[in-house]
Amino acid sequence: MFRPHRSSRTALALTGLVAAALAFGTVPAAAVEEAGSAPALQVDGNWIRDADGTAVTLQGVSVLAPEQNDLCQYCNSKPTSELIDLAVDASQGWNADVIRLPVTEITATTDLAAYDAQYIAPYVQQAVDRGVYLIIDLHLVRDYGDAAGAVPQSMVKRFWDYIAPIYGGTTNVVFEVFNEPINPANWNTWKDYIQPVVDSIRTTAPDTLLLMGSPQWSTMLNGARTNPIVDDNLAYVYHIYPNQGSPTEALLDTKFGDAADELPVVITEFGWNPEGEFSDSITRGTTSNWGVPFREYIDARPWIGWQAWILDNFWKPQMFDYDWNLMGGEYQGQFIKSWLAGEPNVSPCETHDAVGATVQVSSVYQTFSGDHLTDGDCSNAGRWISATGDSTPTAIVTLTGPQTVSSIGVYSGYSGGTGVVLVDFTLDVHTASGWQQVAAITGNTQAARDVPVGVTGVDQIRLVVTNPSASTTEAKIARVYELAVRG
Repeated sequence: MFRPHRSSRTALALTGLVAAALAFGTVPAAAVEEAGSAPALQVDGNWIRDADGTAVTLQGVSVLAPEQNDLCQYCNSKPTSELIDLAVDASQGWNADVIRLPVTEITATTDLAAYDAQYIAPYVQQAVDRGVYLIIDLHLVRDYGDAAGAVPQSMVKRFWDYIAPIYGGTTNVVFEVFNEPINPANWNTWKDYIQPVVDSIRTTAPDTLLLMGSPQWSTMLNGARTNPIVDDNLAYVYHIYPNQGSPTEALLDTKFGDAADELPVVITEFGWNPEGEFSDSITRGTTSNWGVPFREYIDARPWIGWQAWILDNFWKPQMFDYDWNLMGGEYQGQFIKSWLAGEPNVSPCETHDAVGATVQVSSVYQTFSGDHLTDGDCSNAGRWISATGDSTPTAIVTLTGPQTVSSIGVYSGYSGGTGVVLVDFTLDVHTASGWQQVAAITGNTQAARDVPVGVTGVDQIRLVVTNPSASTTEAKIARVYELAVRG
């Protein structure tokens, strides 16, 4: 992973006054001093390299668009600058080398001088001060072209004709030209629309690395394999979420991996959270079943950069809860932080606070004993399986001492089986006050189910299964890999 802290040049971010002067033609673009604290980036084959020729893998996060920062009425908002500082601070365990800054409230009549002064310039300066890269992301999610309601080419061109002369000489800055064009769903039509914008950018920002999206929410980059955008410093963008399928090697090859063997590719959006208030139909997934295999694929291909979506407590799939507690387990927050820190790619099923704890169970099938519930082994061999005829399979985990339990991960089923995850079950916790139920789950279909708890002084946990399987062909027995306790 690249850590850009080597250049001695110091940048002076332009003020809104100078930016406005540029817009009115009173300051020539040539007068803008080239500046930056990170080496310039240049495409080389399917790699991105710095000015010294060193291969660069841009790894980081997106932050919330600053103009959206106070929209959530039930969130505890934080300033964008504070989130950027957090994301790049290795001492706090994040260590991002690139921040993606969305620009959302842009129309054909936006006062770009005022917008830049408030929502872009301060964060460019912050990136320069911190020695990291900043992606100015024109975060439009709309149809493109001349149809009613679509984004006309003139609007995109107007934005970049203003922004490019200001930041084209700042080596910390990357331009993402159009976040997610939707329709027409045709690469050649898209190229005809966006090529003149790229050409216009190059008149005032000849060297800036450009990131290029594609139709259908930036999922059609394969069109560039046969008809690329004409430019010598441009990488292609792909956005992927769990709704596109399980991240197998075959799927990801087809989506963007085969293209990335030929072209420079950056995944500027991906993310997941378990079913519930922090995800939706697009982003619903788990760390074990989606995040771990996705990271395994990306780690094996260091020429593909990535920015996770999103370091926030509002936009889905967020990394923090509404009170800025980093969400772990099957939520993506802790996993992304660990990835940026270079820690091992481990499923939360395997590492938790109850590994090695004592377990009592109501019954056992063959050698699949209750001890497997806390052994950190999430393979088929590492499961507890109840005996046939046990109508309410029950397991009690005794912790080594009272502790705060924030959530319990229930991992069930078996790989290759269909309809064999736990369907209906309850979870109880025991404290000095006795037993209390913390969850009654019905109709479950998830192999990895993260259940919020939020109880202190817990010394025991009880799982009671009332419907162990939806299968009509498999035995009605409980199959559970792990009860992962998280404090």
